[in-house]
Amino acid sequence: MAAIPCSRSLADMRAFQADNLDRLRDALNATNPKDFVPTLVARNVLRSFEMSAVYSKATREEQISALIDILKTKNHWVGPMTDALIRNGQAVVAKQLIELQR
Repeated sequence: MAAIPCSRSLADMRAFQADNLDRLRDALNATNPKDFVPTLVARNVLRSFEMSAVYSKATREEQISALIDILKTKNHWVGPMTDALIRNGQAVVAKQLIELQR
């Protein structure tokens, strides 16, 4: 009998994506979150109060850390994040994100 492959659990997928976010942190620190966070709100990945939590931080690094912490609690953020990065001229970072998902 052939074994049926199992899909990864939600917890495993979240852990994998959280690890990828941490790997992408340096590249994201070079971006301005105010360029792509509104797109994530428009795509229903983030809520407006989460956007405010990101914007309330003083430095860009703190904003990226807050964004990463929020995204670690979400399920389907990779596609919208990739789209938001590309639309805001951050194709290099989007490419890194896509490559990390493989």
